Amino acid sequence: MFEKVITFIKGAINKMFNTTDIAKDFNIDISASDETIKLIEKCVSIFNNKAPWLNEEVKSLNVAKTICEKVAKAVTIEFKSQVEDKEIDKIYQRFLKNIRPNTEYTLGKGDMFFKPFYSNGKIKVSCIHADKFIPVKFDSTGELLSAIFIDQITKGNDIYTRLEYNDLNDTTITIKNIVYKTNKNNLKTLGSKTSLSSIPEWKDIKEETQIKNVNKLIGGYFKIPIANPADNTSQRGVAIFANAIGTLEEIDKQFSRTLWEYEGSELAIDIDELMLKRDKNGNPIYPKGKERLYRKLDLDGEKTSKWNVFSPAIRDTALFNGLNELLRECESQCGLSFGVISKETSIAKTATEINSSKQDYYVTVSDIQGALQTALEDLVYGTDVLMTLYGIKHKTEPDISFHWDDSILVDTEKKRSQALVEKNADLIDDIQYFIETRDYSEEEAIEFVNKMKKRSPKEPIEQEEIEE
Repeated sequence: MFEKVITFIKGAINKMFNTTDIAKDFNIDISASDETIKLIEKCVSIFNNKAPWLNEEVKSLNVAKTICEKVAKAVTIEFKSQVEDKEIDKIYQRFLKNIRPNTEYTLGKGDMFFKPFYSNGKIKVSCIHADKFIPVKFDSTGELLSAIFIDQITKGNDIYTRLEYNDLNDTTITIKNIVYKTNKNNLKTLGSKTSLSSIPEWKDIKEETQIKNVNKLIGGYFKIPIANPADNTSQRGVAIFANAIGTLEEIDKQFSRTLWEYEGSELAIDIDELMLKRDKNGNPIYPKGKERLYRKLDLDGEKTSKWNVFSPAIRDTALFNGLNELLRECESQCGLSFGVISKETSIAKTATEINSSKQDYYVTVSDIQGALQTALEDLVYGTDVLMTLYGIKHKTEPDISFHWDDSILVDTEKKRSQALVEKNADLIDDIQYFIETRDYSEEEAIEFVNKMKKRSPKEPIEQEEIEE
C-alpha cells in the first residue's frame, strides 16, 4: 500500500496524517489516490482564500468563494422540503436552516457528509466537511459504503483524535472507534492509542458496535456531480471550480495588474525642494495634508523646470476587459451562465447564445439539486434508523417531499404575465392559473379557488340606515 496523506483543519490547528497508518489500524484499503487528495487540499486552500499563487504582488479577487456563494443561492433559492413524520421533520427543519452555507462549503470542497447521531436522548445532525472524513469504499454506482470520520478535542497541550470507521456489508453496518493522544509539539502524527473512557465527551461511545437490517450508511453523502479531473477512477466529489484552477490563478494575476495600474498611475508632483518654503530649522514645508502628492526630486535649475506633474493615462479599460474575459472563461469552465461573476458586455448576443448559456447553468444547478436531494433522503433514512434503534417514537419510513425553484431558466414575471393573458382569454381556468403562478398542486389550487368562491362581498348599507 502506498503513502497517502490527507490534511484536515480543526479550529486553528493544521495536521498531516498518514492514512496508511490509519488503514492498518482498521485493516482496510483506502480508496483515494494521491492526486485526489492533493486536489481536495488545493481546492480547500483556494476556497479559504489561501491559494498557493498568492503573495505580496498577487492579490486575491476571491472568485472561487464568490462562485460557490452564488451557485449555493441558485441551488437553494425557494427550496422547501418536508418529512411526513412530525418528530423527524423537527430534526430535519432545524438542519435545513443552514442548508445554504452547507451547500456553499460542499461546492468549495467537493463533498460533505450529513451525519445524524444520538446525544442525551435526542437525534442531532453534524455536517462533516471533505477535509474531515476519508471515504474508504464505493460501490459501482458511486454510493458510499465505508468511511472514516475524524473528530478531535483539545485539552490543554493534549490533543485527542477519534477515528470512527463505518462499514456497510450486505445489510449490517459495523462501527469501530479508535482514539489517539498527542500534544501540540507533535502535530504530524496521531500519537499513541488511548481509551474512549478517558475522555468524558466520548465515554459513552462503544469501541465497536453493529447496526443490522439497513441498506445504506447512517447519513447522507452529498458530493458535487462533476468528473474528477485529477483521477478519473475516483468516486469522490470535487469542487465546482476544480476545472478552472488555472484560470482562477490568471484572474488573480490580472486583478493585481489592475490594482498596480491604479497605484502606479497615481497623481504626483515631482518638485525640487528649493521651490518650497522652509521652517526655522531649514526643513522644506510641504502643503499640509498633501504630503503624499509631492515627491522629492533634485532638478537642474538651469536646464529643466523646477517641478513636474506626473499624471499618466490609466489603461484600466483594457485591463478590465482582459479581466472580464478571464471571468467569462471561468464561468464556462464551471458550467455557469455569462453574467454570474462577469460583467455584461455591450457585444450583441443572439437569443440562441443567451439561452444556451442559461441552459448550461440550469443543468449545473439541477444536477447539484439532484445530488443534494439524494443526500437529504439518505439523511432522513439514517435519522429514521437511529430513532428506531434508540426507541424514539415516530412513524417509520416516512415520505419526504421536495420543491426546487426553476427561475434560472424560466423568468418568473414573464411566466405570470403569460398565465394572466391566457386566463383572461379563457384558455386556462382559475385552478390552472394558480398552479402556474404560485406552484400550487392541483389539490391546493382547487382548495384555494373554492375558498375564494365562498367569500361573499359585504352587503351594501342602505341609505335609510344611514339617515337613521
